[in-house]
Amino acid sequence: MYHFSDTFIISKPPCTFKFFVKNLERIGIIMATIRKRGNSYQIRVSCGSDIHGKAITESMTWKPDSNMTERQIQKELNKIVVQFEEKVKKGTFTKSDRKIKLHEYCDIYLEMQKKTLSPTTYYVYHSIIKNYVVPALGHLKLVEITPLHLQKFIFALSEQKSDKGKTLSPATIKVYYAVVQSMFQFACKMGFLENNPSTVNNLQFPKTSPAHTDILDEKNIAVMLEYLENENIMWKTLIHLALCTGCRRGELAGLQWSDILWEKKQIQISKSVYFIKGEKNIKRPKNNTSNRVIVIPDYMIVLLKKYKVWQMEQTLQTQISNMHNMLFTDKKGNYLSPQYITLWFQNFLKRNGMQHIKFHALRHTSATVLLKNGTDIKTVSSRLGHSNLSTTNRYVHALLDADIAAAETLEQVLNLEKRTTMGQIL
Repeated sequence: MYHFSDTFIISKPPCTFKFFVKNLERIGIIMATIRKRGNSYQIRVSCGSDIHGKAITESMTWKPDSNMTERQIQKELNKIVVQFEEKVKKGTFTKSDRKIKLHEYCDIYLEMQKKTLSPTTYYVYHSIIKNYVVPALGHLKLVEITPLHLQKFIFALSEQKSDKGKTLSPATIKVYYAVVQSMFQFACKMGFLENNPSTVNNLQFPKTSPAHTDILDEKNIAVMLEYLENENIMWKTLIHLALCTGCRRGELAGLQWSDILWEKKQIQISKSVYFIKGEKNIKRPKNNTSNRVIVIPDYMIVLLKKYKVWQMEQTLQTQISNMHNMLFTDKKGNYLSPQYITLWFQNFLKRNGMQHIKFHALRHTSATVLLKNGTDIKTVSSRLGHSNLSTTNRYVHALLDADIAAAETLEQVLNLEKRTTMGQIL
């Protein structure tokens, strides 16, 4: 470290310092100089000269926290200088990076993510960023955003109301913030930022209530299936298939007849239907593990064969062709919208006086029935298309009632004291 009044240079030059520096600059070797200006530090990096011999420099300003000691400042400053030099050396730093505002970066981020995210996920990201992130933080420069800004953003979300007049739930706030984290992680990868201010180590979130998962017990399953006998065979097949496979509604809507492996009694899950702003189309599954093959019971194969015959008869009667050879279609023979599946299911429950549950509860129910009846959690996870077992573990709590009953059985059978008492009574 060499100091010249309020200027010092990070380097390890030999004793003939001025001659060494001059030659480094002449051949284009990067050098960093630092000037203290009030409470901040200006870092300038020399990157040689252009074709006209004019010096090329890049600069940035760093302001330490007010509670940092001189030693801490010196240590952090050295670290920032090295990182800045490296960035300039790689050509990933430009002055425009320092001036870009968050709302400008959001446009860049969304444009890049459009190529990698599924249409539904992109739509959610776009909505969250435009409706929540940009109005709150868009006016700030990207490099100036601190954890304090993000903490205020979280607090603001907790007071925000949805279109229905309800405050956002703690779980929803965490989902929104996950999008913010994704934005800043991408900014670091692309060289817009050196440090990520969105890490959650020191941030406070509203407390989340224990998640409630709707699950039908065996009695309610039987009641629902009894009512289902009075419905159109298409809906009867779809609901039974949901319970047998645990598929998501979009995956069910995306099934084609070619996905049924009749002899093996299997169904291939390899695509999903999405519906956004009036557009229906096919997309790839949620993740790699969602691309799977599921074995189905014999009765389901019989039901599918009956349904296929019915569908062919309907095609002949109505002259409406099945455009994409789908298992389930709308009235025009096109893709069946996942949203319409939900709408039909809610009307079905209401017509028959059953408790309101989400269609997704059939997926939860399928997993719980398997676990209760001895299927190992890894197999259940594979059938559901979960990427890790921790996601499947949410269903384990539903086995508590069965576990309590099992303990009571053991109490009656094995407890010597109770057995003796019962013997005396008899």
